[in-house]
Amino acid sequence: MNGKYVRDRVSGYGKALDKATQKHFGISKTLIVKAALGDEKALTQIGDMGKTGERLKMAMPLIRENLKNYIEGTTEYNTSLADILRTGGKGALSIDKAASDLTLDNVRYQNQIEEYKTRLFAQLEAENQRHDDAMDVIELQAWVDAQMATVNAQANLESISNKPFVAQMKEDRAYEEKKIQHLLENGSDSDLSLIPRKHYSTNPIVELWNNIRSIFS
Repeated sequence: MNGKYVRDRVSGYGKALDKATQKHFGISKTLIVKAALGDEKALTQIGDMGKTGERLKMAMPLIRENLKNYIEGTTEYNTSLADILRTGGKGALSIDKAASDLTLDNVRYQNQIEEYKTRLFAQLEAENQRHDDAMDVIELQAWVDAQMATVNAQANLESISNKPFVAQMKEDRAYEEKKIQHLLENGSDSDLSLIPRKHYSTNPIVELWNNIRSIFS
């Protein structure tokens, strides 16, 4: 069949549409004319195109919905997973930091307890040593004071007990002076019995005291 009798009266008004149809869908006026005139190749091509179109119309909504759901689901999964992992990372970092801080605080506490015990033992040892030294000083001072008190007491005792002898020595000198003066004044008429003479060292009380003094000497 000759296609020269097919008259196109409209495409000239839609040249841009004609080009767009050929560009995007591969449909040309030539193909249409050939198919209309019974060209088997053109008819087969258009038949295949129709079947493909029908299949696409039927399948694409479901394909589109499923692939859209898959894309959105995959996107949601990965964005959520990323958010979870970021949150988990921050939480893990906080936990690790808290654990590290707690470990440091625990070690610091144990060290401070050990330092406190060591310092306490050192202070207790120093206090005991100070106490021992103080007690030694007190005991030595008490012993020295006691010794000095004993010496002072003995000196006082000797000073008191020596008074009669010192007094006797003075009395003997005074007696000798009085005797010389008496003899010079009276010559042959002198009578030494008239000169009073004190006897401190031979007094019975003095002798008793001397016996008592010998006990403490």
